[in-house]
Amino acid sequence: MSPSDAAPSPSDGLSACGPAKNSRPAPSIAQPQQSADLPSVSVVVPVYNEELVLQDCLQALQAQLYDGDYEIIVVANACTDSSPEIARAMGVRVVEEPQKGVVFATRAGIAAARGEIIACTDADTLVPPNWVARIAQDLAKPGVVAVTGPFVYHDSPFWLRWGGLIVANLNYKFLIGMNLAVWRWAYDQVGGFDPRYNLGADGELGVRLSKIGKVLIDRRLKVYSSGRRYMVDFWRTIYRYAVTIFSLMLFGKPYFYDFSDIRARFPSRLFKQESYRIWFSGAALRQVRCGQPVVALTFDDGPSHYTAQVLDILRDEGVPASFFVIGRNVERLPELARRIVSEGHAIGHHTYSHGSWTRIESDRQLRRELDLGAQAIKAATGVTPTLMRPPRGLWNPVMIALARQQGYQPVAWSVAARDWQRPSAEIIADRVLRKAVPGSIILLHDGQDTQLDPSMQNTVDSLPTIIRTLKQRGYRFVTVPQLMQLGRLAQGDDTAGPDG
Repeated sequence: MSPSDAAPSPSDGLSACGPAKNSRPAPSIAQPQQSADLPSVSVVVPVYNEELVLQDCLQALQAQLYDGDYEIIVVANACTDSSPEIARAMGVRVVEEPQKGVVFATRAGIAAARGEIIACTDADTLVPPNWVARIAQDLAKPGVVAVTGPFVYHDSPFWLRWGGLIVANLNYKFLIGMNLAVWRWAYDQVGGFDPRYNLGADGELGVRLSKIGKVLIDRRLKVYSSGRRYMVDFWRTIYRYAVTIFSLMLFGKPYFYDFSDIRARFPSRLFKQESYRIWFSGAALRQVRCGQPVVALTFDDGPSHYTAQVLDILRDEGVPASFFVIGRNVERLPELARRIVSEGHAIGHHTYSHGSWTRIESDRQLRRELDLGAQAIKAATGVTPTLMRPPRGLWNPVMIALARQQGYQPVAWSVAARDWQRPSAEIIADRVLRKAVPGSIILLHDGQDTQLDPSMQNTVDSLPTIIRTLKQRGYRFVTVPQLMQLGRLAQGDDTAGPDG
């Protein structure tokens, strides 16, 4: 295929993310031409009656830390529930596909997509905040036409979480449908998903893509999916997946056409599994609809030697904030933790050691992190924290379930300055001011991990500009608990739910 043969990207750009910066035609070789701009990305989510889990999935996708253009497309695949309405209410583009089957839904979503990169995930899957950015980084490598990564069954027993992760990490050549991305030109060049296969269409697509370029297996491109199919129909699921994998390895195509329909065969068992997940996990609070021009400043990873400067600025400007502190740092600088509380700020839990919570760990290990962190905060301030934010925002429902069981409100963010990358104070302020809207939870840092001197001076220097500019725009500053209370009042009840 020559550049003149390729269909150009639409000039109107991505509906959910603004105009596309650059249209890149398909070249005649296996690697696309590169430009200074980040490629546009379309994320396709096929959906069949997923009203219990869809909001969590879309909130994770809307929280991506990606500077390029990206859109989210939900494909309503013969839905009879409220899934399409949920997506539209969250501002997500919805495409209808009446022919039932994940392969037909995915093909329809890709046909409507406007991105240079096509990424696919499932409605019962949660992606980390750096998922889209890592996909773009992987596909920029020479010769790479597609990328995939492992998955963790986040809502399943410990043995199934481990087993699923081991199997996913043994993958050495096949695309995984809940966690894949491909250059659009390469997808078109090989003919896209084959509609003859509903089960194994992802693996079969990868076989054809591997003939024109490299299919990269990125072990760090991890997502969190549901093990509900195994939980309600274990042996049939094991059998079908195993036969499909061996058939792909030996013959390059799947053996079975379709999955077992667990909704038709086990409706009550599936409902129980999905309801259990929603009841105990739910979504982290990212933004609150409160009907007022208010925002919440939050600071992570303190206290550090920069926390005092942050507190001085907040005091001088008369602004409250919320600090998510690391237990180990609190033990080393208890006087700063006490000052946070004494000056009227909210204090939250950011675990004890700031380790990675995306690994498969036992419930006992996770509880220990929560318990030690809470003890450190209580000992220094006399306050028992009720807010909790996971390290690096890479949460999963297993962790959220444990946090909720221990009485914590999981808190994420809707605006991230990415100040941990140490950009200039001007860039930090610009990132916040461009994205802040009423009800925003803004993420900044007064520390980094467990370092006492983490070089966060640019964040400190950006604060006066952020605060004064938002005040000029008519905004007031509140703590996260105050923001939640305003959300309750706006909703006319006493529960403030998360808002994507």
